[in-house]
Amino acid sequence: MNSQKPTDFLNNQNLLVLMFKWRKPLVIVSITAFIVSIIASLLMTNIYKSTVTLFPNNTSSFTTPLIGGNPLREDILKFGEKEEAEQLLQILKSDQIRNKTIKSLNLIEYYNIDTLQSKWKADLIEIFQGNVTFNITKFAAIEIEVLDKSPEMAAKIANEITNLIDTVKNNIRYETNLQSLKLVTLEYEKTKKEMKFHEDSLNFFRNLGMNDYESQVERITEQLSIAILNNNSKGKEELEKRLAIFSKHGNEFIFLRDKIYYLQKHLANLDLKINELELELNNKIPSNFVIDYATPADKKHSPKRMIIVLISVMSAFLLTFVFLLIKDSISNLTALKQD
Repeated sequence: MNSQKPTDFLNNQNLLVLMFKWRKPLVIVSITAFIVSIIASLLMTNIYKSTVTLFPNNTSSFTTPLIGGNPLREDILKFGEKEEAEQLLQILKSDQIRNKTIKSLNLIEYYNIDTLQSKWKADLIEIFQGNVTFNITKFAAIEIEVLDKSPEMAAKIANEITNLIDTVKNNIRYETNLQSLKLVTLEYEKTKKEMKFHEDSLNFFRNLGMNDYESQVERITEQLSIAILNNNSKGKEELEKRLAIFSKHGNEFIFLRDKIYYLQKHLANLDLKINELELELNNKIPSNFVIDYATPADKKHSPKRMIIVLISVMSAFLLTFVFLLIKDSISNLTALKQD
């Protein structure tokens, strides 16, 4: 019997009646929470957000579609897709972008970093990464979002990062192209020497009268047939000597001729590649398309003071009500046990 009274007591509580019963402490706590939360929210620093939206380029080399001569090559004005966006995202998250931005805008001093502390670099990185975020949209665009107490500085950081993308990518591309140019140039010089060696060897056979093996052998064979039919012994002997030369050196002549033809094509391709690399080394082209540069925000991003106050008041009210409900339940249970 006694065991059911507490249950009935708890189940039959009318929340509205209890709220009315405890209206005084509930109102006092709610008003206190309201005042404290307003004061606390007013003490919070206003944070502003600036955003840059950009698309990556669709190609890593701008000279290939320009001078490659192939209409099926990629268009340098075409926006990149998800893969290019992922690559650009990795560059944005790199140490180079972060360090260059910090140095360019003197963020160590701006963030009041004490460089005498042992962990000042970790603190600096934590603040920077907390204020700067990079996202890929569903359309494969990159959004650079920067939060800061100053709307002007937020815009400066976002735009500085955007400008540094080309600097970092061009530096990477320059080093890669410079090494590639050295290797291709070495291959070009090596191929030229090899081709000259084979041409000198081929000149030996040309001095023997060998210029176009197939057509010459065909003509000599035809003339030899005519000489035999005409009983031209002298002509026949002369033609047989010439045919013997072609028979003896024919394979070597054909090998050298075909080798030189291949080397000529290879040299032409290497020459085109050298021109491409030199053009890329001496010229810069934007590696992304900026849709919107950052501008100083005229409206704060946070704190949302109304939401802070509302959540604080509701939390204080509910916690106080639960506390009073538990206290009242314990008191009733104690009274029932005493009875």
